[in-house]
Formats: sequence, C-alpha cells, structure tokens
Amino acid sequence: MEKEPALKRVGCLYRVSTKKQVNVEDDIPMQRNACMEYIRNKEGWELTREYIEPGVSGYHKGLNDRKVLQEVIRDVSDKKIDVLLVFMFDRIGRKDNETPFLLKRIVECGVEVWSVCEGQQTFENSSDNLMNIIRFWGANTESRKTAARVDSGRNYATKKGRFTGGIVAYGYQLVPTGKLDRKNRMINEFVKEPFESGVVADIYARLIDENMSLNAIAAYLNEDRQLKTRKGNLWNPSTIRNILKNPIYKGYMSYGKTRMKEVESAGVNEITRESFLDVQKKPRPVPAGQWILAQKANPAYVIVSEERWLLAQEILERRNKKYAGSLQTASDRTWKSSLLLSGLLECGYCHGKISPAVSSQKVHNTDNSVTRRHTEFYKCNTRGRDKRLCPAKSYISRFRLEKSVIEEVNQFLCRMKPIDCLSQILSQQKMLLKESEQERLVSLQKEYRKLQLHIEKFKHELYKSIIGESSFDRKYINECLKTAETKMAETAEEMEKIKKDTYKTPITQGGASPAQEAEAAPVWQRVFMEAPLNIKKKILSALIKKIVVKENEIDIYFNFTTENFLPAAYKDNRQINEHK
Repeated sequence: MEKEPALKRVGCLYRVSTKKQVNVEDDIPMQRNACMEYIRNKEGWELTREYIEPGVSGYHKGLNDRKVLQEVIRDVSDKKIDVLLVFMFDRIGRKDNETPFLLKRIVECGVEVWSVCEGQQTFENSSDNLMNIIRFWGANTESRKTAARVDSGRNYATKKGRFTGGIVAYGYQLVPTGKLDRKNRMINEFVKEPFESGVVADIYARLIDENMSLNAIAAYLNEDRQLKTRKGNLWNPSTIRNILKNPIYKGYMSYGKTRMKEVESAGVNEITRESFLDVQKKPRPVPAGQWILAQKANPAYVIVSEERWLLAQEILERRNKKYAGSLQTASDRTWKSSLLLSGLLECGYCHGKISPAVSSQKVHNTDNSVTRRHTEFYKCNTRGRDKRLCPAKSYISRFRLEKSVIEEVNQFLCRMKPIDCLSQILSQQKMLLKESEQERLVSLQKEYRKLQLHIEKFKHELYKSIIGESSFDRKYINECLKTAETKMAETAEEMEKIKKDTYKTPITQGGASPAQEAEAAPVWQRVFMEAPLNIKKKILSALIKKIVVKENEIDIYFNFTTENFLPAAYKDNRQINEHK
C-alpha cells in the first residue's frame, strides 16, 4: 500500500502599511480570505501558522524593526513551515536592497514562497533572479513616489497652517467636529488644551523670568507641581527642551522635524547563508532651518508670544555656547544651588573663586530609621584642592555671610529713596515733548511752503484773468486766494506758538501724571526683599561686581554708585515688570 504524501505546512503573512488601515474591512480580512481560498484550492496544503503585521511599513521598516517578520525567519530556519503564502510579494517588504535577498534566502532554506496574485517565486535560472529584483525595485519605486506625494501634500498643508497628522504636541488636543471626510473618517479640529497650555506657559516663564535650568524646571514639574507627561512619565530636560524649541507654541504649525535615515549594523554588509542583511531605518532630527513652517502664525494656537519664544531660543543658544566653552556674563548664569551669592565670591587670601558646597550627615530618627541631612556652605576652591595653598577656612557659613551682604545691599538700596524721581520724569517728558513738537514743526513748515507756492500761482492766474488770458472766473480765483492766505496765516501762528511754548505742557504716558509716576517709582529695597531666589541672584549680579571674603572682613564691590544707579535701575525695573 502506497504511503500518502505528507501535507505541506503553510504559514500566511498579512501586512498593512499604516495604523489607519488596521480596522478597515477590506485590508487584512481581505488578504486572509484570499489566502484561505487559495489554500483550499491547493491539494496537500494545510494552514498551520498566521503572521499578522498591523500598521507596519514595508518601505521604512527594516528586518530588525519588524518583529513578526523576525518570527517568520525563525520558523523558516527551524523548518516549522514548508510554504510561506502572501497576498502579494510586496507584503513581505518593499525595500529593494533587502527584500529580494530575503526572499531568495527563504527559498534556499527549502521553503516555497507563493503569492495569491503572482504565483510561486522560484530561483531556477538567471531570469528568476532578475524578475525577483525587478519586482521589488518596482515596489520600492512606487513607495518612493507615494512618499513624495504625501510629503508634498503635507508640506503644502503645513504652510497653510493646517495640522497634517502625527503626534499632537503637548498643550493641544484633537476635538471631533462631527464632520466626515471623503473616506468617511471623522474630521478633528486642532485646538489648545486648557490645562496643558498653562503648563507650557509656566515652562517658558520659569526659563525666561526666573532663569531656571532645564533640570530645575523638570524638578519643579515633578516635585513641586507633581505633574506627569501625557504618557504618564516623569519630566526630563530633553522633553522640556523640545517644548521650548517647538514653533507651534508661537502659533506656527511645523512639519519635517525628523526624517527616517538608514542605519546599518556593524559587521553585517550582505546576505549570506548564515545571516540576513541587518538594515534598519530610524528617525533622526533635522536642523531647525530645514523645517517646513506655516506662512503665518495662527492666533488660535498661540500660547506664548513670538517675542518670548525668540527670547527662549536666545537663552538656550547662550547656554549651549557656555557648555561649548564660551564664558558667559553673570546675568546669563544658571544657578542650581540654593545659595544666594554663588558666582560672586572671591577668596581674600588666594583670590581664587569661592563656590557652593554640600555636606551630608547621617541622622538616626526615633523610629530607628536612618536618613541623611544635607548642609550647604561656601568653600574656597584653592583650599579644597590643597590646604597648604590657602589659609582660608574649609567651611564658610552661608548664614553669616549672606546676612552681612544683604544688610549692606539694603543700606545701598535705601540711599535710593532721597533721589528726586519727579525731576527725572519731568526731564524725560520734556525730551519726549521736544521731539514730538519738533516733528510737528517740521510738518507745519512744509505746509507753509506749499501754501506760499499756491498763493503765487493764484496771483499769477488772477493777473492773466485781468488781461483776459485765463479761462477761470476772476471771482473764483479771488476766493481760492483768500482761503490760501487765511490757512497760511493760521499755520504761521501755530508755528510761532510751538516755538514759544515747547516746554509748558507736560506729556504723560499711559494717562498718569508725573507726580503719579514718581510715586510709582520702585522702592528697590522692597523689590529685592520680596523677590524669589533666582530674581535676587539676578539683582545681585547686576549690582555687585564681586565680594572679597576673609575671616573677619567682607568687601563688596558695587557696579553702580547712587549717582548713576537711578537711570539704569528705572529702565531695568520697567523691563522686569513687562516680563511678569
């Protein structure tokens, strides 16, 4: 009795390119139904395995990025299937430098490769090899054309300020409009999310107004506000940097901030019997100058003004240069320490820098638990390197030193009170008035010269009318002449009044009188004492050049005197108030 031939074990691979296709009735179910019908018509075939890849691009994804395809490769190597069946060969992949070699390798392992639409792929002669390469070259070319069309469409939509898909930036959300597009998909509207947009504005404020580092902002969000990112993770500096550099927050939709780039693993360059080609593509950042931006800002998307967004970029750029080795001024520093005088202290013995330091001690609690107590203080850097080089103390108390400096700074700021702010404001207003009236005087002088020319022309036309050479009526010319002379007299009178009365009428800004502005002048001592720590540091950096510390001596070198402090201080305070 003859033995019946063994059934061929069939594995079916189904794939769709994007996640939007996963739930569409005519994609994976269609491929599966076609494969089932094909197996039923093949004698001796038996379905044993199914491999499903939902939302996986065969063009962008390499072998190592496709877990399901790796499973197929393992099953082929372990002889768990005899036939690999797909709806079309491009379901295996569309990479012309990878997929044809993978297909040939599968056949070389003794597994038949079949397509419902294209039949069996064999490699019996050179024509089969050529057709195999041409097939996937065509699939790759079609993918490139499709990608180019999609890219062009997204570029155009982005320039018009429309959201083109992808991850929705933190601070925004997609809200269903109730309308459907031509493919019966819901149309969503890109709008601001109230709570998240407030967090974004807070991040910009911490960077710009309080000069906080990215690490400090992350700690503030994680610990003080106890917030999580949209994915439920802790905040980190890279996430905050991406938010600070994203132009959407100033109202400009963007596209193309990353691109898929091919990365080859070291040591694997070609297909062999022992290994498959190890090629993959990963998203890589694109320089900001190459991003596609909307042609104009959409006011509905704005969370921070363009001025503040540009200021944030400037701060990040300065800090980047600092880390690259460029020395920055004290006002550009980012202070991580809670010590008030960091960056200002100099040792009076060796004239080296005095920096913040932290000591740690174990604390045994009443419940037998052990915790650590951290104490911050100042220390001389030279003394820290070698005690023989500097006779300064190893430990400089922050409380005694900061108290002494604050007392001296308060005395300096108190001397600002007797200065006559009213006279300064009146002087500035007179300068503004003088400039304004000067512009008006120039305009009147031009008008006066123009009227002189008109009068000369009217007189000449009147003369021609008298001798009978003019086509205009004499009465009409007389009326025009009188009107021009009257207007010229009024202009001359106004010009004379401006010359005599330039400084008599004070100009006020914002509806406030000079006396009211004088009363509103800042009390610098109160401003300093009520400011948060980072603002205090900024004020001290503006006031103080350096502080030289010895054991019982503290010498403070101010950048300003009481005589030249007022104009700069008044201007700086106006800028601080504008940023708040």
